Amino acid sequence: MALFGRPTAQDQARAQAYAAWVRRRNPWAIASLVLGVFSLIEFGALLIFGVAGIVLGVVALRQLKQAGSTGAAATGDDVTAPAVRGHRLAWTGIALSTVSLLIAAGLYMMPVVGR
Repeated sequence: MALFGRPTAQDQARAQAYAAWVRRRNPWAIASLVLGVFSLIEFGALLIFGVAGIVLGVVALRQLKQAGSTGAAATGDDVTAPAVRGHRLAWTGIALSTVSLLIAAGLYMMPVVGR
């Protein structure tokens, strides 16, 4: 869908390609990445984002490992195939969440100036 004007065939093709990319990824891995980014943006001030990002990343990796061991594979543009991709998304979400929690721990452990 075009922001201004009429939608073109190129816009529709781009939207369909993006939707197919998302369908082939594990939803928990995407959620882990999103929570890791949110957690890093706010420097881990809300610990729940960092912890949830790590937990969802681990859940995604376990699901991906199980899907890989059963022989399920997403090939080509098959939209009915299970989401067996997303390892890098899950690991990135875990890493960002961990970094944000380390930053938060450093900030919370700093002595208050002026006491």
